Amino acid sequence: MTENSTDYKRAGRSTRELAHRRYKARVRFVLPMVGVVLLLSAFLFFSSRFLSRFGLIGAFGFAAVAVVVRSVMNLTDAREKKIIREERRAVRGAKGEEAIGSILDSLGDSYLVIHDVDSPYGNIDHIVVAQHAGIFLIETKAHGGRVSIANGRLLLNDHEPEKDFIAQALKNTFWLRDRVREATGQLIWINAVVAFTNAFVQQAASIKGVRVINQKYLSRVLQQSDRRRQSVAVWENRKKIESMLLGQTQ
Repeated sequence: MTENSTDYKRAGRSTRELAHRRYKARVRFVLPMVGVVLLLSAFLFFSSRFLSRFGLIGAFGFAAVAVVVRSVMNLTDAREKKIIREERRAVRGAKGEEAIGSILDSLGDSYLVIHDVDSPYGNIDHIVVAQHAGIFLIETKAHGGRVSIANGRLLLNDHEPEKDFIAQALKNTFWLRDRVREATGQLIWINAVVAFTNAFVQQAASIKGVRVINQKYLSRVLQQSDRRRQSVAVWENRKKIESMLLGQTQ
């Protein structure tokens, strides 16, 4: 294991696994539904002559089965498209985390990088312990479009995103702060960052202490901190912090 990164988890692993689970869910849903449609279609084909003997009643029966077939096909198509969108979103997210991971893993020996850390509020994409700048929590977002900040709110293409990215980062920040205090006995400031890999961030800014940036500014941000005096203590305790995050014991 090198100083600047850990082999515990690679960047984007959980999101890749999520995409794979969604793919399997799609297969498990679509295949049985296709079977149902084929059976109903075969029933229509082979029973059409039989139903025609019953005149109007038979015609209504045939129409009812045809409606069921069409409904099942529409349901299958709509559900499959939804799962595909979720699957593609997960793949896009994994690529974004991998891109940020590549930047972090090339920082050098004055940084300790841990990817994909489990927390009660969803996985933390990256945690960086910087020798001269303290601890950073980085949430990666692979959304496209334009990111802006208005009235203290993060907007994506002038609309609120599907999740509150700032709230997510803050919850994980508080959780990480408490875990670091358990490991070191010190209350350490956590630098929270939301980094966009694809979207254009109109202006890097902070919301409730969370910095919102484009990935190209990440290396620069990791050299800055408002709590530099804490960085010495943080760096000296990096192995304790790492062991705590990896679920190991000293």
